[in-house]
Amino acid sequence: MVGYIHSIESFATYEGSGIRTAVFMRGCPLRCKFCHNPDTWDIQGEGIESEALVKRLLRFKTYFSRGGGITFSGGEPLVQTDFLIETSLRLKENGINVAIDTSESIFNEKVKNLYQIVDLVIADLKFNTRETYASECCVDIYDTVLETLKYLNEINKPVILRTVIIPGINDSEEAIKAYYELVKEFKNIQKYELKAFHTLGFDKYTKLGILNPYANKSALNEKRLDELKLYLAQIR
Repeated sequence: MVGYIHSIESFATYEGSGIRTAVFMRGCPLRCKFCHNPDTWDIQGEGIESEALVKRLLRFKTYFSRGGGITFSGGEPLVQTDFLIETSLRLKENGINVAIDTSESIFNEKVKNLYQIVDLVIADLKFNTRETYASECCVDIYDTVLETLKYLNEINKPVILRTVIIPGINDSEEAIKAYYELVKEFKNIQKYELKAFHTLGFDKYTKLGILNPYANKSALNEKRLDELKLYLAQIR
C-alpha cells in the first residue's frame, strides 16, 4: 500500500517516551489558525510503499532499546488510516513501539482498529467548546474528540493529552478548569501537557502564499504557561 509522508525526523524525544523517530504524514481535514505545519495539509508528492517505509524505519531500531519507537504525526495521520494499519502491524511484528499523534478529527471502525494496534496515542484537546473548535480549527470536531477519548479510555489505551495555550483564546484558569472537567474521569490518560503557542512556523505561510490568521499574535509568555501548569496541578 502507498502512503504519503512529508518528512521523517530522528531523535524526536518530544513525540512520546524514549528516543523516537517521528514520521510526519501528509493530509489534514482541519485548518487550525495556529497550525505550525501548513505544509502538511494536502496529500501530494511521491508516495512510498509501506514495506519500503518499514525497511527505512527499522534502521533506527537500535536506538529504541530504552523505550523509544516510531510516532506517526502530521498533518493528521488518520487521513491515511489504512496505510498506518498496514505499516504499524509490520513495525509491531519487528518489536517496534508505535504511537499516533492525532487531533482525533476522524473516528470510525478502521480508526478503532488502528487504536487497538498502536501502543500509545498522543491526543490533542485543542478546545473545550464546539464553538471554539469551529472558529479556530474551521471544523467542529468537538463530539468526535470526546467520542475518541471515551473509546480510548474504554480499551485502556495509554494516552498523552496535549493542549496548546494561545494568548487571548484559552490562556485563563477558567479555560484550564473547563478542559480538566472534560477528561478528569479518564484513567488511561498518563499525562496532560500544556504547550505554549509559538510562531516558529509563520515563515511557512509566507512561502506557501497562505494567509496566516494569527500573523499578529505573539507567542505565549513562558511565565504565564508556568502559572497555568501550576493551576492544573493544583486542581487535579
